[in-house]
Amino acid sequence: MNLKGIGDLNNKRFLDEAFNPRFQKKLIRSARLRRNVYLGLFVAGFLCIPIAALLGFLLLTILSLFLATLSLVVMTKYDTQLFFLKIIEKKEGDET
Repeated sequence: MNLKGIGDLNNKRFLDEAFNPRFQKKLIRSARLRRNVYLGLFVAGFLCIPIAALLGFLLLTILSLFLATLSLVVMTKYDTQLFFLKIIEKKEGDET
């Protein structure tokens, strides 16, 4: 499965910029923002599941479950990316 829209953590451009101190802060900030957006979508989708189920909207319940699952998967990708960038930043800080 190739998710080109989401991006690849191990592409050459990302790895070049991740180890470049000039771009680290920008990458950390953008990864944190994206993670928080998808976390918000996860919470919204998760909260909609019981509400839609109580109101009897089966299709809306299924769509909310799909939204929560997909946003959780994408949020995990950006959380991993953020963790990777913080480790690199900490290692470079320890070396100086």
